[in-house]
Amino acid sequence: MITLSDLTERIGRQFLDPHGLAAPQETREEAVRLALEEINLSLNQTYTIAGLDGSVAGDLPETCLPALFSGAAAVLIGTVLHYDLSSHTNLPADRQQLRLLTEHLKRQFDLEIDKLRVRELQNAQSETHFQWEWSENRGWR
Repeated sequence: MITLSDLTERIGRQFLDPHGLAAPQETREEAVRLALEEINLSLNQTYTIAGLDGSVAGDLPETCLPALFSGAAAVLIGTVLHYDLSSHTNLPADRQQLRLLTEHLKRQFDLEIDKLRVRELQNAQSETHFQWEWSENRGWR
């Protein structure tokens, strides 16, 4: 089971400086929270992460982690841009490059959510997703 501290530590290592100067722990937690909310809304679920908002045990499937990481990263890079913290990170200092990176991460987040939706539909055992034979009235012509 992945925990909030695991997530924020990994995000901090991948996108920000190792000392956390650009985004404190609270900012990283908020980024994870926002990404999780979007995943839950998109999939009509109520997944939780251990350590987030007092949750003792988390139930977020590992298949959701790529979406969660790209969504949280987009929020963090957007925060770096908004507060002009680029001089305190290992990221490119050019604001245009940061904007492009943020847009890319947002698109990646949307694509990962779409993958999760497709997987959910493929695993559904409902008749609404089966193929049916088309029949039409011949008298309409």
